[in-house]
Amino acid sequence: MSPLQVPKLTVQLSLSSTNYSYSDPTPPTLHLSVTSDAERPITLLTFNHPFHPASGITHDCFPIWDLTTNSSVKTTSVRINRLPLSRARGSGDEQYFLTLPPSETTTVSTRFARGNKNLRPLSRAEAQQKREEAERSGTARRSIFACGVDGLEPGHRYSISVAKERLMSFWWIWGTKDDLLVDPESREWGLHNIQAERGPLEIGEIADVEFDIEH
Repeated sequence: MSPLQVPKLTVQLSLSSTNYSYSDPTPPTLHLSVTSDAERPITLLTFNHPFHPASGITHDCFPIWDLTTNSSVKTTSVRINRLPLSRARGSGDEQYFLTLPPSETTTVSTRFARGNKNLRPLSRAEAQQKREEAERSGTARRSIFACGVDGLEPGHRYSISVAKERLMSFWWIWGTKDDLLVDPESREWGLHNIQAERGPLEIGEIADVEFDIEH
């Protein structure tokens, strides 16, 4: 493949289990497997993107559809102000640079629920009750909107997909993450001076995944 050609990605969405009960404190794991057909490695910026599912799950990257009621599910959406992204080696932002080796499959994963492992997934009714209790006591409130299996209805069947609109634009470079990162002391830690590719990559159809919430 010529370096001028846009790589084609094959993406597969999956869950470690397609049946979940709220009696289980451990939610399923969401996996996204990505394969690039490029002859050279490419590195993508995945901040708040489906290819970084731990952040993407709260940034409208994985829509949920209630197959029982034939309706969309309102999901938790988090927006925060933060400093510009850094490419300093060892920084917290290093996790957002994903290298795809040529013709190899890379899998990224996250728990299919809220990121805080101390929060057991709750049904929608339980989440609403906890919210009301928190409002009465003045303590920190938990969103009643769904996040993975958290906040769904027992006895319902759902499907999860990858938001196509979030795959329409990429920041990416030819090369590996190690090529991109700089020493922590470097003044060139920003991304503004990087000659990166911008725009869509060619991505095939991504199949939805259906799952059940048990009574």
